[in-house]
Amino acid sequence: MSISATPESLSYADADARLSGALSAAFESEGESSDYGSVLFFDGDLAVDGDFLDAVNALRSGGGEDDVELIVITGDLTVDGPIALYEDRPGLYVGGRTEAETLEAGDCEIHLHDGAFTHLVYGCYNHGRLRTGTVETPWVIDFDHAMDVHAVGGRWVDNVGAAKNADYVRPGIVEAFVPEVVDAEDRRLDVEAFLDRLRAGLPVLRPGARTAAESAEADVSRSRADRVEHLDLTGRNLKEFPAEVLQMPWLRTLILDGNPIGELPEALGTLTRLEHLSVRNCGLTALPESIGDLVALRVLCVAGNRDTDLDTVEFTLPAAIGRLTALEELDISYLSVSVDTEPGSEWDLPEVSRFVLPDAFGDLATLRKLVADGTDVVFPGSAHGLAAVEEVSMSGGSHYFLRTFPEAVTTFPNLRRLDLSGNYFDTVPDSLLRSTRLEELDLGDSLGLLRDPLPDLGRLPALRVLGFGGNSRRASTPLPSHDFLRELFAMELPGLEELRIGQWQRNTKRRKLKPEHFAGIGTFRRLRIVDLRFNQLNDLPADFDTLPDLAVANLYGNLFPRAVRDRITAAHPTAQIDFE
Repeated sequence: MSISATPESLSYADADARLSGALSAAFESEGESSDYGSVLFFDGDLAVDGDFLDAVNALRSGGGEDDVELIVITGDLTVDGPIALYEDRPGLYVGGRTEAETLEAGDCEIHLHDGAFTHLVYGCYNHGRLRTGTVETPWVIDFDHAMDVHAVGGRWVDNVGAAKNADYVRPGIVEAFVPEVVDAEDRRLDVEAFLDRLRAGLPVLRPGARTAAESAEADVSRSRADRVEHLDLTGRNLKEFPAEVLQMPWLRTLILDGNPIGELPEALGTLTRLEHLSVRNCGLTALPESIGDLVALRVLCVAGNRDTDLDTVEFTLPAAIGRLTALEELDISYLSVSVDTEPGSEWDLPEVSRFVLPDAFGDLATLRKLVADGTDVVFPGSAHGLAAVEEVSMSGGSHYFLRTFPEAVTTFPNLRRLDLSGNYFDTVPDSLLRSTRLEELDLGDSLGLLRDPLPDLGRLPALRVLGFGGNSRRASTPLPSHDFLRELFAMELPGLEELRIGQWQRNTKRRKLKPEHFAGIGTFRRLRIVDLRFNQLNDLPADFDTLPDLAVANLYGNLFPRAVRDRITAAHPTAQIDFE
């Protein structure tokens, strides 16, 4: 064993100060402080033999293992053996270069800079996090771990089915690797057996095994030879657009979702028979101008084209999109990105960028369906009155949502389905009532910040389906008032066939949901489907029993005693009722 740095026991604050704040920069999220206490601090280079953690414990005076929460090496770390840290403590920080046989991570936090690992880097499913600079290693195995590893030339194995851009993915692992290193039942690598074989210098891949990208390229060649019209290359780890596709002018469907191709070639416009193009989550920042040459295109999906950290790259649509005279469906979901805000913003809601559609969007005279979930869209004036639009989805979530009701959609005269769930509106304007052909409306989980009464939805004569959930997708925002339920059941909705009112429960006795909050539901005489999940109700109003056409009632997550269940079942003997 060789060692050139002497261990010191420091507090986290003292260690952070010695490193001019490098620890807090590495281990503390914005607005959060570290919970590390004691630090084993090596000021300089450290070289040890055997298992890293065993060697470090042997160096410590007293030999205790339980009280060190973070190991810090300010210089280079060289380990003639594995670094295997699976418990939640200690974590590891290395300021210089790290070299070891393996780097294996579990529950703890590990922050390294550049390095080299002889056999592999492995992130095991758990609550830890692994961050590195540029490292050299032949294999990176991801078992659903929080990994930010830059392994140039390393082959990635997705050992769980959730990693992005892997070279070997489930279930192809069984076909690619020798049976000695595969758990055939779970269709994933046996990492211990895999590592034993690497240490023995034995092959782990079957002869002729191909990466996902190599397999995709072979599929493209085969598809070209067979004159295939529909080509789906989802999640094949393609780093660039497969050029051979441009030699398939007969192609009608091209799906490249989940490949980090970065950009589309200008020659894409030569695929003039293409009807369906999907480039979801491909790391694009724009579409080529030639997109307008795809005169047969009916479906275009560009959703999710932003950096994986969600806050740096913004995608734009070119004006050429207005030349897509056959376009019927456009998916621009998850294109808003985070915007820096001052701490203490209202309700602690993050700001998101607005996605500005080009003026040429108004030329899409055949557009029938627009999906813009998680995207705060700015519609140009030219979009107002688009007559073909029948369906719009602009749902939100905990991070990306709308703050302002998108009134532009109410100018679409033939709008039939509108999903605005999961947003944070302060008002639902009366302009919604212009949508006289609207059949399905979802305002679920979007009512918590409303200041004004709802417009009278009874003035939507075609309304058949209504979502009215009472949840909030962020803990910092208030839940909607029960007054909105009273407003709803005072409306005349004679055509309503399906009603979803879930998660209006309250934890306090004073605000507990009661049966009388649903009084009036019996006036909706055409109701066939009712979803009242997770309201913690102990009863329903008597007029619920009078609904003549009830066919399905989802009452899961309530507190109905046996007598109430029996009464509801007897009142609706032919209905499918789920209490459990």
